[in-house]
Amino acid sequence: MAFIPRRFDSNPWFLRFRRMGGAAYHAWIANDPQAISEFKDLKNNSKNFEVLAYFGDDLSRSYQIQQWLPVYEELNKTHKVQIICRQFPTTKHLRKLTSLPVNSVYDFFTLTDLIESNNYKVVLYVNNSFTNFQAMAAKRAFHVHLNHGESDKMSMTSRQMYAYDVVAVAGQAAKDRLKNALIVSDENKEVVIGRPQLDLLNKPMDVNTERKILVYAPTWEGDQDANNYSSVDVYGEQIVSAMLKIPNSTLLYKPHPKVTTSPKSHMIHAHKAVLSLLDSANSKDPGAKHKLVTGDPLPVLQVADLLVSDVSAVTIDYLYLKPQGAMLMCDRRSNDQEFAKVAPVSKAVTVINKNNINNIEKLIFDHVAGHVDRSSYESMRNYYFGDTKPGSSIARFISMVDDLIKRRDHRVSQLPTSN
Repeated sequence: MAFIPRRFDSNPWFLRFRRMGGAAYHAWIANDPQAISEFKDLKNNSKNFEVLAYFGDDLSRSYQIQQWLPVYEELNKTHKVQIICRQFPTTKHLRKLTSLPVNSVYDFFTLTDLIESNNYKVVLYVNNSFTNFQAMAAKRAFHVHLNHGESDKMSMTSRQMYAYDVVAVAGQAAKDRLKNALIVSDENKEVVIGRPQLDLLNKPMDVNTERKILVYAPTWEGDQDANNYSSVDVYGEQIVSAMLKIPNSTLLYKPHPKVTTSPKSHMIHAHKAVLSLLDSANSKDPGAKHKLVTGDPLPVLQVADLLVSDVSAVTIDYLYLKPQGAMLMCDRRSNDQEFAKVAPVSKAVTVINKNNINNIEKLIFDHVAGHVDRSSYESMRNYYFGDTKPGSSIARFISMVDDLIKRRDHRVSQLPTSN
């Protein structure tokens, strides 16, 4: 029997039907009819953008790209940036947060049409979403992996990162992390840029500066046990109870967004237990204004006199932002040697584990009182971020994109005119 090639994918009516069907589906799940019109004229309205900031995930993961919005806006001053999402609720949410153009593309065919009709020179990715590899159909652009924070979590050592042309890393710690975790790494793809977000900070959180500001910021349980660094279900109640005993203080509870939406009963129980402790403390001292904080953690970290956290980007960012602050980290597995390997920053701070959790009140009190060994803070900051002078990270990021655009233009000029 002779093989007859499928011709549906090249039939314009079939493609239009598929796009409209996809748009109708996304409008239904978004409960917003506006989503239907997203695909219309997108191709014609997406001209002359040099940089495509791609995000393929749902609203629950939008925090990953939110932290990059101020950086993208700064980049847009010299190179036009367009944000493309694959789900309309995410698009709608981001439009409230940025003046940059944000559009939805639901299907692969519209995405490839958009890519082919535009002149994207650099495509930026903040995670390893499986749909990223559809955007990598852009043949005449550099594809850059940015990630969405600097932490020592296992997820920061994904082999997928080297599928991109460039892997932007914060500093030497990230380079060492990749080298030590992967059997194959490629230093030639790595570019050190620091943490550009920390050069473009929003206004610090409004707090009563006459009170000590204490922050408990546990991470979530991860998508597998090996990537679970959360303390909230192990030490959370004891930590918060001890922090609430500090006189003239305000406790800000800033859990990872996925702690509050965890499907696991023990995580939800631990989270609610912390909220109950806050409510009880507020009833006794309404002026304390202990509370749950959501959204961007950076305004919170800027005002924290003490941070108790886990292996997460929050810990590393606080080290950068508040070298004069006090910090404790939590090790849910209570394995000192392994914890030091996983999180080198832990060697510069006090670690909470099963061996000292019953002494948590004294640990908290001593750190708030200023009995903190900060002798390794500066060297650890440099290890994670390289040059920590204000403005150096955003300058390195923009310089990286500038260089990639120049290299791309030069390479394209050498290619044959045909595709």
